[in-house]
Amino acid sequence: MNISLYTAYHKEAPLLDSASVRPIHVGAVGAAAPLRGMIGDDTGENISDQNREYCELTALYWAWKNDTDSTHIGLMHYRRVLDFTGQVKEAKAEVYPTRFDIPEWLDAAEGWLEQNIEEFDLIVPRLHKMGRSVAENYRKGHAPDDFNLTREIIARDHSAYLSSFDTMAAGFELRMGNMFVMPRALFDQYCTWLFDILSQLETADLDRSHYSPQQCRYLGFIAERLLGVFVLHLQSTNPDLRIAEPAIVNLSNALVTPYLADDSLNGPDHINIAFSADRAYLPHTSAMLHSMLSRADQTRQINLFFLHGGIKGAGLNMLAEVMQAHPNTHLHLINAGAAFDGSYRSASRAPSNATYNRFLLFGLLPALDRLLYLDGDMIFHGDVAQIYDTDMGEHQIAAVPDYIMTRTLSGPTPTIDPNVPDLGEYQRDVLGLNDAQIGRYFNAGLLLFNFSAMDVVATGEALLAQANNTKYLFRDQDILNSYFKDSYLPLDGRYNVFNTETIGYGRVPHANFEAAMEARLDPVVTHYAAGGYKPWHPRAVPRGQYYWQALIHTPFYAEVLSKQTAPAARRQEQQSSARKMGKAVATRVPVLRPVLLWVYHRLRKVLS
Repeated sequence: MNISLYTAYHKEAPLLDSASVRPIHVGAVGAAAPLRGMIGDDTGENISDQNREYCELTALYWAWKNDTDSTHIGLMHYRRVLDFTGQVKEAKAEVYPTRFDIPEWLDAAEGWLEQNIEEFDLIVPRLHKMGRSVAENYRKGHAPDDFNLTREIIARDHSAYLSSFDTMAAGFELRMGNMFVMPRALFDQYCTWLFDILSQLETADLDRSHYSPQQCRYLGFIAERLLGVFVLHLQSTNPDLRIAEPAIVNLSNALVTPYLADDSLNGPDHINIAFSADRAYLPHTSAMLHSMLSRADQTRQINLFFLHGGIKGAGLNMLAEVMQAHPNTHLHLINAGAAFDGSYRSASRAPSNATYNRFLLFGLLPALDRLLYLDGDMIFHGDVAQIYDTDMGEHQIAAVPDYIMTRTLSGPTPTIDPNVPDLGEYQRDVLGLNDAQIGRYFNAGLLLFNFSAMDVVATGEALLAQANNTKYLFRDQDILNSYFKDSYLPLDGRYNVFNTETIGYGRVPHANFEAAMEARLDPVVTHYAAGGYKPWHPRAVPRGQYYWQALIHTPFYAEVLSKQTAPAARRQEQQSSARKMGKAVATRVPVLRPVLLWVYHRLRKVLS
């Protein structure tokens, strides 16, 4: 058997590639650049320039005309694959997993195809049941003239299929996605029939000048219906037809690993940067990106990997606008889903689960040699390449010391968290840090990973296990400090300078205090790390002007500005006052801490 299951791509996405699964770039003739690691549908005999109308069928046409070696040919999409693994037990036609491991799926798919391909005459997706008939559904959502004309073409030139077409049209079931696997002879029969109908439909005397971009994809939509017609006809003429009907696995909401499996983005010409945010932090992240990109070395290609979850297309499109003035910047949107919804939140700290997303980078980008991670609440004053090019030697991670956290060395440091009565004892007993390691405890807002110096996959698995099974006060930051305590390189303090006022450093050991104050004189990066020093809150904070100077160049400026005078801003001030009062009471009466924290989190949920 020589199986070729062509998987259509129109943009960069995690690569599905194996002996049988072959990625193909559709619409390649009109693309700005070819997609890495795959063939294009613009070679040999092709209709690549008609991808707008034919959609993924330009890959199907290419395979029909150019692949003469395969005994079986099929079609899938980069975000929709067939469940060859048999893991989908429910009867649904389409499922949406939260996680999808590419090597695992490819291994299972290859094994299933090798063992079962000869047992079936045809592999097509399960029937999807709709609330309307197929005909009514098409006429409600698309241009009805195309559906009516398709029937006329079949009645005139392929009359043997007319009863199957009418059965399909009157029924409530559809095979989605133009997805299938067929033996070569049946594949040739199908393509000859399908493309004859579609070519006639395309050249018919029908005014389509008013079609929207969605309606312009009419040939792909019609073909979805015609696959059902073709299968019905086969079943009516061959009652013994052996059909496998796997579910469709839709990856649009899944965390797909790895995102990048090759080393094409390594080397001195590239700067690889990852960041993560939820919708609330998206405006601030855009300000960080503008400040960074406007000062970055424009001769280098900057590859940005944005881990997000629950952000709708409009927000992502606004973020992408920030990149338009920087042609050497490539933005990769990675859906992190809800990977850490069940992770631990300490009683006194409840940051977004996006803070844990950095632990996913090891599984997503294992082939990179180096990766810089940045928090969204930062502003750059210098070139990011200065940080990225740091000589790390064999150190696995580099970061800037969190000088304020080293105050535990100068004496007892009680916290309001009932599970952590003293921060210093917690650092020693729970995190396993000695005094020297506490003295260089690092901030996780800016992290330079030396993937080439570690077993990337094993490291990622170990960190994920910690995130899912441990209960740390500062979550990701504590985990990273505990894990990398023996392989960490302290960076120049200027690369991550807090805008916290000097009084906040009052208990920091003298050497660290001097280092922090010196870094503040000439920062490369300002970090609005502390909750009370965020510049988007309706009050003045040190160095807040740099945030606003960057934000005004992004599409989010008006959104953030409107919150400065809205009732929400006044409510935020009231919440801040209540929070300060609660902390004061908890300090005086420690036994009330758990109750006050519970009340605080309940009010936060109600008012958010």
